[in-house]
Amino acid sequence: MTLYKPTLIIKRMVIKRDNGIAYDEIFHSGVNVIRGDNSSGKSTLINFIFYGLGGDLNDWSDIALLCTHVWLEVEINGNPATLRREISNKAMSPMEIYGGRYDDAQKAPIESWKKYPYGRSANIESFSQALFRLMDMPDVASELSGNVTIHQILRLIYADQLSPIDKVFRDESFDHANLRETVGNLLCGSFDNDIYQSQQLLIKKEKDFNNTSAELKSIISILGGEESMGVDWVLSQKNSFERERNKYLEEIAEAEKQNYQSDKKDRISLKEQNSVYKKVQKLQKILSEVKEKIREYEFDISDSNHFIRQIENKIESMRDAESIASFIHKVDYQSCPACHSKIENSPDKDTVCSLCNNPFDKKRAKERIAGLINEAAIQLNQSKQLQAIRINDLADLKATETRAISSWKEAARELQMLQVLPTTAARQKMRELSRKIGYVDRQIDDLENKLKLAQKVQELMIRKQNLAGEIDSLNNKISLMKSTQTAKLSKAREMIEKETIALLKSDLKRQDSFENPDSVSFSFKSNKIKVDEHSYFSASSRVILKCSFMLGFLNAALKNSSFRHPRINIIDITENNGMEMQRSYNLQHQIMKISEEANVEHQIIYATAFPSPEIDDENFVGDYATRDNRTLKILT
Repeated sequence: MTLYKPTLIIKRMVIKRDNGIAYDEIFHSGVNVIRGDNSSGKSTLINFIFYGLGGDLNDWSDIALLCTHVWLEVEINGNPATLRREISNKAMSPMEIYGGRYDDAQKAPIESWKKYPYGRSANIESFSQALFRLMDMPDVASELSGNVTIHQILRLIYADQLSPIDKVFRDESFDHANLRETVGNLLCGSFDNDIYQSQQLLIKKEKDFNNTSAELKSIISILGGEESMGVDWVLSQKNSFERERNKYLEEIAEAEKQNYQSDKKDRISLKEQNSVYKKVQKLQKILSEVKEKIREYEFDISDSNHFIRQIENKIESMRDAESIASFIHKVDYQSCPACHSKIENSPDKDTVCSLCNNPFDKKRAKERIAGLINEAAIQLNQSKQLQAIRINDLADLKATETRAISSWKEAARELQMLQVLPTTAARQKMRELSRKIGYVDRQIDDLENKLKLAQKVQELMIRKQNLAGEIDSLNNKISLMKSTQTAKLSKAREMIEKETIALLKSDLKRQDSFENPDSVSFSFKSNKIKVDEHSYFSASSRVILKCSFMLGFLNAALKNSSFRHPRINIIDITENNGMEMQRSYNLQHQIMKISEEANVEHQIIYATAFPSPEIDDENFVGDYATRDNRTLKILT
């Protein structure tokens, strides 16, 4: 069968109580029917599936709370993984993920598992992010309601017994209309990766633009509000003061010469000069050490940037390897790729690797992909965090360098002053000249600071201009892509409507509005479905409407690869609200028909107390449950 991305298939569910097994059944692609009497534990199993996939559930039955863990072996875009969650009545429980099958997972060492929290933080990613990466889905955020989680996705593909039957999404206390709309549009395929990435980049650029504008305004204020006080003007003023300073130094040198030629025996004391000279030497050493550290950090940052790019390329390569592995089977090497010597073929060349002669298992090789992608992503995240620390430390070092240069210059000027300061009778004149030099030095220091600020202003103005251009370009790009996505969303909604109408027409003749409807309208934001603008129907007809919408959504996703629906439905309402048996049978037949006609990988899991006699045994999961033979085998 064709595989569209994303596709999520449950292959096995194991529910444990400590080391004991309470439930262990194999699931398959297509239709999976969990059957049993009322109150025999069918809904409990469906809740375990929802929870095991990442749903947030804290309303457990008493018997469910006797269990300790749920394990789900899944295939995500064809790659196997095992998900494990501890049963807890606390909200937002973490998840552990292993890249491989359940049989391997239960024997794997603890370091082979990766544990993820429910919510994300600045330094730790959530299990939703890990699963979205494996599903090749964008990590989407609603501007008003925060990040989309796997829990929110599951709310749209799981029809549970306790939620209001006339709602599109599974019910929960804190529900955001904008988040529902984001999730619905995402599954329709209208939330493009490029749009999301461009929007995130636009947010960053706008933030940079605002920060740059604020910094520019602040520096201009320091310069006295003179934006026109540019680098050339400051350099001109500085050169003027330096010429004046040189003039004073020449006068001091001449006065000192005359002083030495006089008959007086006073001579300059070298004690203070020696002290300041040592100070200058010490500061020069500190400055040299700081510069060396800066060079080391700059090299480390450059090297780390290269390493980060390598990891990103590695993740992309592994995604490509997943696709290539579907077409290319075992590769036989004729020569060693390291030394190019000929490789002698093993007698078991068809079952072992031609390079290392270890047993070749194409299936297991593919199973490693999910784990490798997550490990590389974690390594990438850690590298980026360390890089941020290095960049921050480098900024601190450069600030230290600036202070060290200032201190060194001040000490050097002090030494220069002492070298020309006489102790003769001409002291008064020399002091006057020294005061003038001191004034000029302060002016030069001030102009040096202003020069840095003027250079910064110049840089900020260029940066602001560039950011403004980038923001305009991104806005134009996003507008164009949104226009395309609006058309894409419209087409997806039309397909869902068409499939839903077809299912309603296939219902038994019980609801007049379903016999030949002109339209089915639905709103993710308002959480409602209408048929020909009507929303009030009998309770059992509402069950049919909700199931028809969910199945219509799935069927549209099976006919169009652009949907981001995970191609799985979980239904636990086929006999709700007074549903008559024949009508339930008919709904089950429609489910079977959708699955049988599909040529795309998918999965439908539903629970029923009255399985249709026309359903083949191969579609049943486990035995028929009763109150004496419940789904969960727990000795109390």
